[in-house]
Formats: sequence, structure tokens, C-alpha cells
Amino acid sequence: MRNEHLDPANAAFQTGYESPSQFSREYAHLFGVTPQRDINGLRRSVVT
Repeated sequence: MRNEHLDPANAAFQTGYESPSQFSREYAHLFGVTPQRDINGLRRSVVT
């Protein structure tokens, strides 16, 4: 998402999900954070 500058909703549709909320739930289940929090954390770590 970060490399392609996608928001979670667009990433969801590009990966075949019909619902951004389902994508977000499954992402959080797998990675422990929501996609938006993950992207924000990655952006902060690159800036600092």
C-alpha cells in the first residue's frame, strides 16, 4: 500500500475484496494493526 500510494479501500478492491471493512478486519487479524495504522507507522518511521 505504501509503495503504490494506496489507501486501504483501494488496496482491498485491488486484492479482490468486495468490502474494505472485511479487508481491514482480516489485515488486522493477520498483522495486529489496522492497515491505516500500519501505513501511518511506516510513514513515520521513514520520515524520522
